[in-house]
Amino acid sequence: MADMNDNNRMGNHMDIMGEMAGMAPSDINITTRRLQVESVVGDATRQVNVVRTITLPVFEENQLLARKVESVDTEIRGVEYKIIDDKVIVEATLHKQIYYVECVTGDVQEFTVPDEKITEFVHIEGARPGMEARVNVAIEFCDLEAIKIPGQQCFRQFQQTCILKIRVRIVEMVEVDVVTNVSGPGITPTFQTITIDNVIGKGCQQHTISDTIIDLDDIPEGQRAYKIKNVDAVIRNTETKVLPNKVVVKGILHKQIFYVVTPVGEVREFSIDVPFSVFVEVPGARPGVNISTDIRIEYVDAKIVSGNKIKETVVLEICATASESITINVVTAVSGAHVETRTLKVQSSVGQNCRQVNILADLTSPEQARKVARVDATLRNLTAEVIPNKVIVKGMLHKQIFYVSQSSDHLREFSVDEPFTEFVHVDGAQPGDTVDVTGRIEFVNVEAAAHLPTNRFRQTAVLEICANVTETRTITVVVAVTPIGPEPQPICPPGTTFSYTIQKGDTLFSIAQANNTTVQAILAVNPQITNPNIIFVGRTIQVPCPGGMG
Repeated sequence: MADMNDNNRMGNHMDIMGEMAGMAPSDINITTRRLQVESVVGDATRQVNVVRTITLPVFEENQLLARKVESVDTEIRGVEYKIIDDKVIVEATLHKQIYYVECVTGDVQEFTVPDEKITEFVHIEGARPGMEARVNVAIEFCDLEAIKIPGQQCFRQFQQTCILKIRVRIVEMVEVDVVTNVSGPGITPTFQTITIDNVIGKGCQQHTISDTIIDLDDIPEGQRAYKIKNVDAVIRNTETKVLPNKVVVKGILHKQIFYVVTPVGEVREFSIDVPFSVFVEVPGARPGVNISTDIRIEYVDAKIVSGNKIKETVVLEICATASESITINVVTAVSGAHVETRTLKVQSSVGQNCRQVNILADLTSPEQARKVARVDATLRNLTAEVIPNKVIVKGMLHKQIFYVSQSSDHLREFSVDEPFTEFVHVDGAQPGDTVDVTGRIEFVNVEAAAHLPTNRFRQTAVLEICANVTETRTITVVVAVTPIGPEPQPICPPGTTFSYTIQKGDTLFSIAQANNTTVQAILAVNPQITNPNIIFVGRTIQVPCPGGMG
């Protein structure tokens, strides 16, 4: 047999010598190819309702009251999972920021609700520890309703209702040598053409961004930052570049730092974008292959070190997977030989495409603004539906617009959610296919639509929306071929006899019953036995072979 450990994935070849039924010994020529694919074990979706009461905090012994809610920012963070037999335990954090108009002062205040931990079980038959899960937790709906205080115009409690959708897919990395061709006398193979994503390699790298000093230069004179309230961090605008056996992952770590200034106790916000570039070792990676990335923020912290300076530390885990879409002919059955088969449930690439989207909108601020300080924008709640040759993508462009108030000269914020629906053309896409959508904000700008000060603004945003469509197929492939040998010959042909040594306790009747014959047949081939009731332990007699014994 030739070497089966060829690692160049260009195919293996072996010759098998064997006896074919009804013919002389001959060669079976087999060609194989080693594939590494993600086999889909199963997937499931679960909807979760999260209902709770939220109470505004007490600040300096005064209970804060809200006149109205300006906006609510909600997002899912820290998605983790654990696989047990036939189940996946999904954990996530529901993070919320409420911007409200304070009842007494009329100032817009921010309240970060204590993060809410969500733990749910998703049943997937066949899931086992050691497998890998693709987990997505999306917010389908989230709303806050004020709980009114009788006889008062202001309130301090909200009723939260959020609907989450948890989607889980379990995959198992499978390495298999599939037969791509077989030939020989009397051999007829059956072929099938398949297109699959062949995984080349995967690697992960931990990256730490530490000892970054941030100057809070927008604090008014006589005030200082004395406490970090919370830090929000997200990854934006990731890009990859492939080198031999390496993947360079670049992106932006966007952080919002909320801090309290003294002596007024006001909560202020500061945003910063930190670029990063990380090398990830991925064996087998090369220019031209497909790269997918998974970046997780494992840890983020900030603390005030002196005056109005903040020191931060962030830890990222960056994983990259290299794959290539290949189309090959595989053998699914062989006539004239024995085969060993394996059934795989794999994702085949249908196609991918991107589209640029322009979103224009007129915005109105709650009050007259002297200028726009900055704009933070994110894409949220991207969903997709596949129709023939197209993907319908829906989402929300969420913007936080920070402006300087004309009346108080304070930095204020208002949020706007801009829903959008777009089509991405993907040839071959059909309902029932699986689609992954990603979005990137290429440009966003908000400028005054009239002379300043004003409360009318014009938004311009340019997005890039990409859709990757795959189909899950169950295929049965041949992994081994062996010759059909000659029919086995019976060890005791009918019409002959075999020798049997009489054991203690035997009688001719018991010997006949045990060997599917009769006492009369045994006596006929043993003329030395004159009395069928008398036999001797240790003597050898002949027992007839019955028809079909073998």
